[in-house]
Amino acid sequence: MSNETPNQEQMKDFLAQSKPAGNPLQQYMRTPQIYITLPSKGKYWDPGSIEIPINGEVPILSMSSLDELTLKSPDALMNGQAVVDVIHSCVPCIKDAWGMPITDLDTILIAIRIATYGENMEYSSSCPECKEFNEYEIDLKRFLEAEVDLSLYDNPVVWENLTFKLRPQTYRITNNNNLEVFEQQRIVTVVNDQSLDAEIKVQKFNEIFKKMTELTMRNITQSIEYIETNGEKVTNRIYINDFIANSDVKAFKDIKDRHSQLDNSVPDKTVHTTCPDCQHKYVVPFTFDHANFFALAS
Repeated sequence: MSNETPNQEQMKDFLAQSKPAGNPLQQYMRTPQIYITLPSKGKYWDPGSIEIPINGEVPILSMSSLDELTLKSPDALMNGQAVVDVIHSCVPCIKDAWGMPITDLDTILIAIRIATYGENMEYSSSCPECKEFNEYEIDLKRFLEAEVDLSLYDNPVVWENLTFKLRPQTYRITNNNNLEVFEQQRIVTVVNDQSLDAEIKVQKFNEIFKKMTELTMRNITQSIEYIETNGEKVTNRIYINDFIANSDVKAFKDIKDRHSQLDNSVPDKTVHTTCPDCQHKYVVPFTFDHANFFALAS
């Protein structure tokens, strides 16, 4: 007997085949709970990956029991497949979540949680003044209502006779990059083993440094939609990568600075609170970990 757990696509196929016609319980099945406007408003998505309704409001369904089980799979969470499966299940107009611009990810997941468990979420923190551990309830709707300014993406970076048009990275690219960073962090832990020879440690750390440098470069090049020169738009990734690797450092710095501006334009997810014991007011960063974010409601 096989010990393999069926993935969500296999489960969907099974449920579809076993779905009875004329089910009297059909009216009690999932329907949209809330409607949201995406920060991107449908822009920057890979072609064919989303169908935005005419009014621009995206319907969000609550999670199913299968979705909850999917989010409890460590491997699927690690490689991003669980997030993609749940988005496909709860946001029918999204056809390929891998092609989603990363600017829309948090909004979509927060909306799914609200549709499933409601607007309030329990949160805890330790007071920096008296060290007392406190529990709170925060309104997730505030994060949905926060304005996300994407206008910087429409303002190209100009360096000498070149124009760089940037775009948000897709979830596929961001997830792959995160996996590689995680792998390098894991290797650092292994290399720190006291039993390793000092010379081998230096060699390994040099390899890690080189890999992280390559990841930084890739992160920059993957956000470039095209480079325009003399009226010609260069979109070939090989040409763009070659240019970034061999260009003047000033050009790379200008693009990197724009990245920093784009990062700073995203509203901070923070919670302003007051300690009930000592009345000290402080700010708690809202750590948006996709696994814990949904696990907290379980």
